[in-house]
Amino acid sequence: MLKITKVFNNNAVLAENEIQTELVVLGKGVAFAKKLGDCVDADLIEKTFSLNKSPFTALDRST
Repeated sequence: MLKITKVFNNNAVLAENEIQTELVVLGKGVAFAKKLGDCVDADLIEKTFSLNKSPFTALDRST
């Protein structure tokens, strides 16, 4: 279950899953008539993106 935390437009939202990982969800009309706290309809999801939060891998380029 994905809960909407921010609506970007009718086709893109920022959502959280059960373990509070933030995801950008894209799909035709995925946010149409939705507001904060609503659940995303899984049938409308075309793509999901998540940020890999590992600062150590980004800083490990000096070696």
